[in-house]
Amino acid sequence: MAQSTMLLLRILLLIRVASMASTTGTTDATGVTSAAKNDANSIVDLDAVVVGSCDDGGGTDSPDGECVVVAAGGGDGNAAPKTIVDDVDDDDDDDDDKSKTAPRRRGERNSPVDISIRNDSDHRIDVHYDDGRFGNVVGTADANGGIVRISSFETHRFFITMHGVREGLVDPETDEQHSFVVRHRHRGWGGGGNGGEEDFEGEDHDKHNEQLFVVPANASPSKNKCKDRYPVCVQEAERGECTRNPGWMIVNCCRSCDDREGYGYLIDSDVRCAPDRLNATTPAWHAGDLDDLFARWATDERYKIYGPRAISSPGGVHDAEHDGPWIFAFDDFVNDDEIEQILRGAAYGHGYQRSTDQGQIVGASGEAVKVTSSTRTSSNAWCGKRCEDLPGVMSVTARIEEVTGIPQNHYESFQILRYEEGQFYRRHHDSSEHKKNDSTGHRILTFFLYLNDVENGGETRFTTLDIDVKPKKGRALVWSSVMNDDPNRSDARMYHEAKEVLKGIKYAANHWIHQFDFRNANLWGWQV
Repeated sequence: MAQSTMLLLRILLLIRVASMASTTGTTDATGVTSAAKNDANSIVDLDAVVVGSCDDGGGTDSPDGECVVVAAGGGDGNAAPKTIVDDVDDDDDDDDDKSKTAPRRRGERNSPVDISIRNDSDHRIDVHYDDGRFGNVVGTADANGGIVRISSFETHRFFITMHGVREGLVDPETDEQHSFVVRHRHRGWGGGGNGGEEDFEGEDHDKHNEQLFVVPANASPSKNKCKDRYPVCVQEAERGECTRNPGWMIVNCCRSCDDREGYGYLIDSDVRCAPDRLNATTPAWHAGDLDDLFARWATDERYKIYGPRAISSPGGVHDAEHDGPWIFAFDDFVNDDEIEQILRGAAYGHGYQRSTDQGQIVGASGEAVKVTSSTRTSSNAWCGKRCEDLPGVMSVTARIEEVTGIPQNHYESFQILRYEEGQFYRRHHDSSEHKKNDSTGHRILTFFLYLNDVENGGETRFTTLDIDVKPKKGRALVWSSVMNDDPNRSDARMYHEAKEVLKGIKYAANHWIHQFDFRNANLWGWQV
């Protein structure tokens, strides 16, 4: 009977979410990207901040308790409240789940509580619902008076961090992170944490059951950088995550990793990500290797099965259509079964998310804020461990390794892209000049796969060279972002854009290939 009730509650919850989502937007959870690619059982929530390159946003997590965030809201003080609902868990053996949030009670105490969080600090903040693992972002408030409004239930806990990263804001006198617990007003509710609580002037709280929590003006990042950001850090360190996912764990669970592995000193990204320490000293290319590789593709019989075609080459050699830097196509590089598996892999983890750019580095740990881009309106998914283990995905990556001669440890995981009608990616470069100073060096090659035919639009345009390449299912388009005579120099001619999709939808995937070992740097939390 209990299981039937649980199932009914889950169905009703899904119906409620679907109906509300049809009239209101949803807020994506903002999390921290792991320093390693993680499978579906990974400990890491991976949506918005990069600690290391971490697939620039890829990976998955499976928090034991799921928070569903419904309705519009965010930093706009006039927006409708969000409603936070505990996911119903029908696993009676999972004691951890039962302790995370108290069940809703019958009667008045079961009714939602409207909450406002006012940010009086000088820092833009994220408000996280505490799901018992790593939390879920439910809203963002601007500095000096910004407000987040949500609807929740008593005993739910929320904690405060700097916007875009998981670094907590603390009381400078106690070094305790600001947080609060929702209490029912008729039972003498209080903050339940160290965030302030105030009344709404002129409001009937007995009627409206509203609560205001205030992040005080003196809230600031802790001076102690080697801290655990979550109570679950001790448990994760005990089960070996400090060595399996060291980059993410050192930044987020530094104290536990220091106690267990002596890793505390690695919170400094300059130490953790030093090239010698990461063994990022053997380059993929030397001077002249770029020209040699592309010329082999144009002349060697073993590549004929892939339909090789020089679109651009220095001096227009090898029947290239244009005189310029190398741009090469393999018109029959990926088969239908491989395409199906790549697209299937995109659905693993968080699936497609609005593409983002990286913002500023925050703190000494090397975290970078991810920001919504106005120049890139596509959605992307990252091919994490579960995706990479699909046979079709493995065969494509192995084929790329075969034709390039560059080992897979130099590759970023597949970025899988979806462009709907009206979407685009404006002019950009895959490896700007400052990348030569990074531990992994430049992205020397882009290996770009078209996964479907597009009815109209969606061409890849090299803006400086005035070259357009039309999407064709199964085609690989390859170009270098560096100079042949010096692979440590960016090639300023290789700016390009994804033109707007005028009709239909465009699917694509790409490996970015680095000059130095990427995967070890990614594991330890190198910032791309």
